[in-house]
Amino acid sequence: MLSWLEETSNLEELASSMIQNGFFDHEPLIVRTTPDPQKYVVVEGNRRFATIQILLQTDAAVAADLEFDFEVEPTAEQLDLIRVVPCVVVTSDAEVRKFLGYRHIGGIKTWSAEAKARYLETEVEGAAAAGSVNPFKDVGKRVGTNALGVRGPYLALKTLKVARDDLDLGETARTVLRERFGVWNRLLNSAEVRTFIGLGDAMDYAAIQSRLTQLSRPNLKMVLDDLVPQAGTRLALLQDSRDVTTYGRVLANDAAREALIVYRDLDLAAQVADGSTLPQKLRNITKSLDLLVRNIDSFEIGSSEVEAAASLFNMARSLNVLVKDRLDGED
Repeated sequence: MLSWLEETSNLEELASSMIQNGFFDHEPLIVRTTPDPQKYVVVEGNRRFATIQILLQTDAAVAADLEFDFEVEPTAEQLDLIRVVPCVVVTSDAEVRKFLGYRHIGGIKTWSAEAKARYLETEVEGAAAAGSVNPFKDVGKRVGTNALGVRGPYLALKTLKVARDDLDLGETARTVLRERFGVWNRLLNSAEVRTFIGLGDAMDYAAIQSRLTQLSRPNLKMVLDDLVPQAGTRLALLQDSRDVTTYGRVLANDAAREALIVYRDLDLAAQVADGSTLPQKLRNITKSLDLLVRNIDSFEIGSSEVEAAASLFNMARSLNVLVKDRLDGED
């Protein structure tokens, strides 16, 4: 554990702060009692505790061969300031969960979106097992948020677990959970996205459990795939949570969704879903082309540019023929 914290956290910066300022008494360690009255388990403040161990070269730090490399070694007086630090002692798992939930969900020291969701899932399942009529509301009260603030992360995590464990979407689901969970959580705030993957408008605990067994694997796969880079691409199709509203509108529109599948371009698909008339769409395209013509000297021209322009010209001619044919047919 000590080695892992040293590798994954910036403990050296924390150590420098402790040497200069000592331990901040207003942020005590939270420790849990154990059957041995002389031993405690640190449940909050492990980075700070690990830093202290390395600075003081405790047996655990020496055994792990961990030490900080400072240009100027700390003095004995500086180290004495961190030999005794304030702690708050809790005596039960319930106290631990209550404290961590309030501090990291609704408090000032919030966890990552994934960490919040994992904690909330445990609390919701526990409340439901204990007979809570509305576990989302009850857990929300304990951690300083509302039912929506609990339900959203819970639903996002549970849906990914179903995708991973039951729908054979393990690799993609794990990637989204590990790297894109914040965007995924935001996605499930969209009614269009929830409807598309089969969650619908389920709000209470029992309805959500039922809906989780009725998810559409193909649709869920499509949405998850859009969150991770595909073969031959460097970026995911859905890169930013600010695009969620647009993405939801595209999913809800058959023609726009088909355009998204074919061209893998959210902006293009959004144009299909925006409800503009054909003349409006053509005027927008014309403006874009006019801008290209005006700035043609700013581009380097080669064979690929000539081919692209020829393709555009041919497509414009085809569109012109189709529009005229439609008009003649209506006459």
